[in-house]
Amino acid sequence: YKKGAYKVMLFDTMNSYYRAGGPQGSAGVYMPSKDVIMVPCASLGLIKRGSSWALDYDKTNKTLPHEITHQVTDREYYALGARGWFSEGMAEYIAATPYRGGKFSANKAESAIEQYVTNFAKKDGRGRNLGKEFNAPDLKQFMLMSYGDFAGANGNFNYGLGALLVTYFNHYDGEGDGANIKNFLRALKAGKTGEDALEVLRAGRSFEQLEA
Repeated sequence: YKKGAYKVMLFDTMNSYYRAGGPQGSAGVYMPSKDVIMVPCASLGLIKRGSSWALDYDKTNKTLPHEITHQVTDREYYALGARGWFSEGMAEYIAATPYRGGKFSANKAESAIEQYVTNFAKKDGRGRNLGKEFNAPDLKQFMLMSYGDFAGANGNFNYGLGALLVTYFNHYDGEGDGANIKNFLRALKAGKTGEDALEVLRAGRSFEQLEA
């Protein structure tokens, strides 16, 4: 690898991906201990044709931008209070934002994320499919959940709700300028964690008021 380059390993088969340490059932993974992304080619819509590869344009590459988001995210943003709902929600937010020709279409992000979370994405059929109406858990508990619980048995729901929360704070909270979540990230960068960091995000509101 070149110095300063981000490390990404692509695998031609699922077996080789699993042998290298890829979690069973996963479409890709970022390994913080090695600072490397591992992704099987099948997750990128790549099809083996003889000795070469072709891209299936009916599929999207959500896995790679999701894992790249993890790779380039500052370590402070994985602290308690952001770990889970923000760290995975932001990766989902980036991955669901339409991307074509080397550019993200940020002006189409909100509708694309809504489609991805509440149903399945129109292009590739991937999505969290939570429906238009669902019961959300206690917000404080959700934001302070351990990562093991976040990614556990209810992981599909938690990832989807995390993406919606990030979308809300990016586009709709306050004046719609993302000021509160920017201050939240600054607080994390300054060393605040847990409830102290979330107090900045709440911006004078109780958790009950923020839930509403």
